[in-house]
Amino acid sequence: MLLAVLPVLATSAEAGLTAPAIQSVGASPPADARVPLSVTLRDETGAPQTLQAAIGHTPSVLILADYACQALCGPVLTLAATALAHSGLSAGRDYRLVVVGLDPGKGFRAAKAMKTAQIGEDGELAAATRFLTPDQAALQAITRALGYRSLYDREADQFAHPAVAFVLTADGRVARTLSALGIGADDLRLALVEAGEGRIGSTLDQMRLLCYGFDPAAGVYTPSIHALLALGWLLTALALGGAIAMMGLARNRASAP
Repeated sequence: MLLAVLPVLATSAEAGLTAPAIQSVGASPPADARVPLSVTLRDETGAPQTLQAAIGHTPSVLILADYACQALCGPVLTLAATALAHSGLSAGRDYRLVVVGLDPGKGFRAAKAMKTAQIGEDGELAAATRFLTPDQAALQAITRALGYRSLYDREADQFAHPAVAFVLTADGRVARTLSALGIGADDLRLALVEAGEGRIGSTLDQMRLLCYGFDPAAGVYTPSIHALLALGWLLTALALGGAIAMMGLARNRASAP
């Protein structure tokens, strides 16, 4: 299954790039895409950490960001943090947030500054969030696995890149690719529940996943008319069967001596 997300670019990053170059920016994860969990990066304290350690054993939201970009990356991370906080899921227990820097030249201090500005330093979400800085080899391995294409604009000293959030299973498989602009708590919850493969969320969440389809072009969940009709027929059949059973029971009681 090919997932494609419309690239969204920081305005200041467009100046030094041609239109054909900008059109090459995007995110199209290959079928059954998986991130390379064994690659080692630096966390916001400067300590080495593998991607596996950052993800842990829970579903995760992975976002690639330029730590110097406040025009796009800052708002994207704020939206993601707000959506996660209102998802009804528990940070750390149900999910983690992992951010990977797009520029290996910007070290862990830039990562820490952006985490402090967009996520904060206290609370469950901050404790469950990692801002990682890769070297060039690790960055290439991650972006190649995700089908993620960005461009560096030397004139603006910024990256043109897609605004997407990858929702990963605990073993690093890409479960969903969401549009990070306007990302909502409901979409993030459904994606994380789906990535949790039955280990997080409620029975109602699982039922909602049956009734919702995922639109990969828009990166959002939408009601599935076929699933809703099927559910409607099922509920109708159950109600009819229950009514017939009750009528039969009442008739048997009436004919009893």
